[in-house]
Amino acid sequence: MNSPNQKLDSTALESAWRRFAEFDLNAAAAARYHKRLREVALGLAMVAVLFAVLTGSYNVIRFVPPYLHFTFSVALIVILIVNFIILALVIQSHRAAAAAELQAAAQEIKKEIYLYRTIMQWHDDPDHWLSERLGHIQRHVADSMGSEFSLNPYTGPLPPGYLPDDPTSDPGFTRLLPNDYLRYRLENQIATYTSELADPQKRRVFLQVGLLVTGGLSLLLAAIGGQLNAWVAVSVFAAAGLISWLEPRQLDSAISNLNQLIMGLNIVKDRWQSLGADQHTPEEYFKLVVATERIIWSHYNKHGSEMWRAVDELRGHSRDALDEVQHLSAVAALPAEPAPAQPDTGDIEIVAAKIVSIAENGTEEKPDSAPAVVETAPPALPTSAAAPAQGLPHAFVVMPFGRKQGSDGRWLDFDAIYTGLIRPALEAAGFEAFRADEESVSGDILTDMFQELLLADLVIADLSIDNANVFYELGVRHAIRRRGVVHIQSGRSYMPFDIFNVRTIPYHVDKHGRPDAAHLEKDRQLITKITRETWASDTDRVHSPIFNLLQGLPEPDRKALRTPLATGFWREYNEWKERVAIARRQKRIGDVLLLTDEISNPLIKEEAIAEAGKALQGMGRHELALQQYRRGLEINPGNTAFRRQEAFHLNRLGRIDEAIVKLERLLRDMPNDIEAISTLGRIYKQMWNETWENVADLQGRIDEAYKSSHWLVKSINTYLAGYRLDQNNYYPGINALTGSVLMDYLCSRQSRTETTPDPELDEIRQNLPKLKGALQFALESAIARNGSDYWALVSLAELEVSHADDAEQVTRAYRKALTAARKNAANLTSSLAQLELLKSLDFRPEFVQAGIDVLQGELNRVKSEADSEDSGSSVSPAQVFLFAGHPIDPPSQRERRFPAAMEKEVRQKIEAALAQHNPGKNDLAITAGAAAGGDIIFLELCLERGMRAEIHLPFDEARYIQEAISYAGDQWVERFYTLRNSPNVVIRQQVDHLGPVKPGDNIIGRNVRWALYAALVYGIDHTRFIILWDGKTSHTPGGPDSVLEQVRQLGGRIEHLNTTKFDYWKAEGKVSRALDILTQGL
Repeated sequence: MNSPNQKLDSTALESAWRRFAEFDLNAAAAARYHKRLREVALGLAMVAVLFAVLTGSYNVIRFVPPYLHFTFSVALIVILIVNFIILALVIQSHRAAAAAELQAAAQEIKKEIYLYRTIMQWHDDPDHWLSERLGHIQRHVADSMGSEFSLNPYTGPLPPGYLPDDPTSDPGFTRLLPNDYLRYRLENQIATYTSELADPQKRRVFLQVGLLVTGGLSLLLAAIGGQLNAWVAVSVFAAAGLISWLEPRQLDSAISNLNQLIMGLNIVKDRWQSLGADQHTPEEYFKLVVATERIIWSHYNKHGSEMWRAVDELRGHSRDALDEVQHLSAVAALPAEPAPAQPDTGDIEIVAAKIVSIAENGTEEKPDSAPAVVETAPPALPTSAAAPAQGLPHAFVVMPFGRKQGSDGRWLDFDAIYTGLIRPALEAAGFEAFRADEESVSGDILTDMFQELLLADLVIADLSIDNANVFYELGVRHAIRRRGVVHIQSGRSYMPFDIFNVRTIPYHVDKHGRPDAAHLEKDRQLITKITRETWASDTDRVHSPIFNLLQGLPEPDRKALRTPLATGFWREYNEWKERVAIARRQKRIGDVLLLTDEISNPLIKEEAIAEAGKALQGMGRHELALQQYRRGLEINPGNTAFRRQEAFHLNRLGRIDEAIVKLERLLRDMPNDIEAISTLGRIYKQMWNETWENVADLQGRIDEAYKSSHWLVKSINTYLAGYRLDQNNYYPGINALTGSVLMDYLCSRQSRTETTPDPELDEIRQNLPKLKGALQFALESAIARNGSDYWALVSLAELEVSHADDAEQVTRAYRKALTAARKNAANLTSSLAQLELLKSLDFRPEFVQAGIDVLQGELNRVKSEADSEDSGSSVSPAQVFLFAGHPIDPPSQRERRFPAAMEKEVRQKIEAALAQHNPGKNDLAITAGAAAGGDIIFLELCLERGMRAEIHLPFDEARYIQEAISYAGDQWVERFYTLRNSPNVVIRQQVDHLGPVKPGDNIIGRNVRWALYAALVYGIDHTRFIILWDGKTSHTPGGPDSVLEQVRQLGGRIEHLNTTKFDYWKAEGKVSRALDILTQGL
C-alpha cells in the first residue's frame, strides 16, 4: 500500500499518461488539419466568387486590360479545380471523426488514471487493472479507426502540461486524497471548462455581427440596383458561408453543454465542502470520485443524461448507483462510517481495509460477539479473491462492443449486456466466459480471435443487430467446428436468410439498451439452461448449419490449424512444457500435477494432459497417470489415445477386468487401432503369466504354463491381428513371435504326447518361419531409418535370443541396443522383465542369461548414478505429514486464535499428534510456508525426530520473512533461519518452480495446493494431515479449512487440533482477574 502523496512507481501509470498524451496530441493535430481544410475551402470559394464578379461584370471589364481579364479567367478555373480537390479531401477525410474518437479515448484514459490514483489504489492489483483498461481502450480505438491511421508518438514530459511551480498543477504520479483530488481534478476541470466557454461565446458574437453586416450589405446593394448584382451575390455567399461555418445551433449547444458541466461539477464540489469533518467518510470520497468522473465523461461520451444521473446518485436518488464504476473498477459502494477529512497514513490503511472488504464481499465486515473469520497469516499477506475453479470449459462470446444502434433505431449497450447477463449466465452454467476485448496478452488480436473460434468449447453469438464482425466470426465458427454454438438476440423479428433457421434465445433490454431488470433473472436462467444442454448434448450432435447441410464435410484437425502468431494461446503451453521438463528431471511429480491443473485452454490442456501422463508413466506413477487421462476424457471423450492409455494404466494397476472392458469397447469403435490391440494382447499375456509365476518348482511352472496356454494362444492371436494391419509396427510382431516360440517350447517340454493334433498349435508352428522373416526385415528397416530407436534395437536382440546359434550374438545385439537406451531405467527394466519371464521357464538359458547380464549391468550403473545425484533424496518416505495451522496472533488482530502465551501448549499438542505415528528419519514433513507460529513449531518438532522437511514458500525468503514472520519478533526470525540452515530442510519458492501466479488466482491458495500435491504423490494412504485450527470457516484461499476440505474429499487421514479446546483458554479468565486486582492495587 502506498502512502499519501508518495510517488507511485508504476509502469502502468506511466504508460497510461503517455498514451493519454499521444491520443490528445494526435486528436488536436487531426482537428487542426480538418479545420484548416475547411478554412481554405471556404476562402477559395469566396475568392472564386470575387473573380467571377471581376470577369463577368460589365462595369469592371471596361477598366481591365484584356490580358488581365484572361489571367482572371484562368485563375478562376484553377481556383475552382483546387477548391473541388480540397472539398473532396474535406468530404473524404476521416480526421474530424478521428479527432473526436481520439479525444474521447484520451479523456477515458484520463478518467481511468484518476480512478487508479484514488479508489483503485485499494484494489488487489491496480497496475493489472489499469493495464487491462488501457488495452481495452486502445483496442476500441483501433477497431473504430482502422489500421491506416497512424499516430505520432509523444516525446514530451509526463504528465503533459505539469508545471512544478504551480500549486494547482497535478504532478500525475501521486496517490490522491480527497483534498488533492478536489484541487487537481475537480477544480482544474471547472477552470478548464470555464476557459473553453469563452471561445464559443466569442464566436457566437462574431457570427451575429458577421450575419448582420453581410445581410445588411446584401439588402443595401440589392436596393441600389444597377450593376451591383454580382456584389450582392458575393455578400449573400459570405453570409451563407458564415452560417455554414459557424453553425449557430452547434455553438448554442456547446455553450449550453459547458454551462451544464460547470454547474454539475460545482454541485459535486459544494456538496463535499458542505459536509462536516465527521462526514468525510470513505463512502463520500468514493461518491465524490465516481460522480466527478461520470460528469466529465458524459461530455465526451455524448450522453448528457449520464451527467444528471451522476448528480442524482450523489444525492442518493438513483436505484442503480455506482453500477458503471463497479464494472470499471470492481469495487462497490462504501458504508458510511466517520473518518478524518484528511486521513494520515494509518487512516488510509483503515480505508483500504474497508474498500478491500467491500470489493470482495459486497459489504463491510463488522465485528460481532463471535466472528467466524480465520487468518492464515498476518494481515500483510495477500487476501485476494479466491482462485477460480480450475479446468472449466471455455466459452467465447461473439458480440459487438460498446453502444451500437440497430437497423430499427434501437440502441443497445452490449458491454452492459455482457457483464450483466451473458457472463453471469455462462458462469452459472459452469463455463469460463471470455470476450475478445478481455485479451490482455500481447500478440496478434485477430489471430487470437481465430484461435478462440477454433478452440473454445462453446461460442455464444449475439445476433441482436446486423454487425459484420459478428456474422463473420459466427461464419468462421460454423465452418470449422460442427458443434458448440449458441445464438441469442434481443427484440429481433427476423434473421438474415443464411441463418434464418438457427435457434436463437431471446432476452430483454430496457429503454437504455441494458438488460431489463424485470426479466433479468429469467433471461439468465434460460441462457444458462440452453448452454448447459448444448454442452452436455451427444458428441455426435451437429449445431453448425454448414456441417448439417454439407454431409461428409470433415472437421479440421485443431492441432493442424495451430499458428505461432496466436501467442495468447500457445505461449502458455510452451512455458508449461519447459517447467514440466524441469520437474521431470527433478522428479517433482507434484509440480507436474499442479502445472497441468492450471492449464485453462481446452486443446492445450489435452496436450498438457498427454505430456503429463507420459511424464508420470516414465516415473512409474500409474495411478496418477490414470487420473490425468480420465480428466482428459472429461474434456474430450472421443480422444482415442486417452481411452487407450486409460486401459493401459488400469492394467498396470492390476485392474485387469476393467482394462479389458475399456479396450473391447474402444475396438468396437476403432477396430483397426493397433495400439489398443497390442495392449489387449499384453493383458492376455499377463493373465497367462499370473497362472504359473508363483509356482516354486521349475517343472511345475512349465506344466502349469502349458495347462493355461489358452491365454498365451489368445495373446499370440491378438498380437498377430495387430501386426497384420501394419507390418512396419514391430511391437505386436515381436510379442507374437516370442509367444509363438514359447508355445512351441512348452509343448516340447511335456512328458506325454497329445494323441489329438491341436490345430491352433499347428498353425502357430507353421507361421513361425514366415513371421520371423517378416519381423526381421521390419526391424532391420526401422533401424536403417533410425539407428537410435531403442525399441527396434532391443526387439532385434530379443529375436536373437530365440533364434541365434551363439550366445555372443545375443550379447552383441543387446550391447548395440544400449547405445540408444539413454540411461532410461524404465525402458531397461521393461526389457529385463521380458528376459526374466523366459528365464523362469528355463527357455534357452544360456542365450537368455547373456541378455540379462548386459541389461542388468547397465541398469545397475544407471541406478547408481541416479542415487549419487539424488544423495538419498529420492527414497520414498514411509509416512508423509502435511501441516496447516494458525500463525501467532499479530498485535493488531482483534480476535485471538493463537496468543504468544499459548505456544507451549501448541507445541505439546503437535508433539502428541506426531508421537501417535512415531515418525523418524525415513519420513517427510511438508508445509505450505514457515509462518511464525504453528508452521515453525511443527517443523522444529519434525527435525528433532530426524525427519526430512519440505517448505513451500509463496514468495522469496526476504518478503516472506517480512510479511509472515518478523511481526512476531526477532526470536521467530532466528528460529526460521535455524530451520533453513538445517541439512534436512529443502525450501522451494513458488515462482522458481511454477512461474508467476495466473491472473485471478491467489498466490497463497496456489501455494497450499502445491504443498498438497507434493504430499499426495506419495499416496493418500501414506499421508497424514495435522491441522491446528479453531474450527471456524474462513472461505479464504490457503486457510486451514480450505486445505481440510480438499484432504477430506480425497479420503485422507486428519488429526484436528482444535485450539478452542486448549487448556490455555480455561486458565486465562482466572489470570486476567488476578491481573486486574493487581493493577487496581497499584
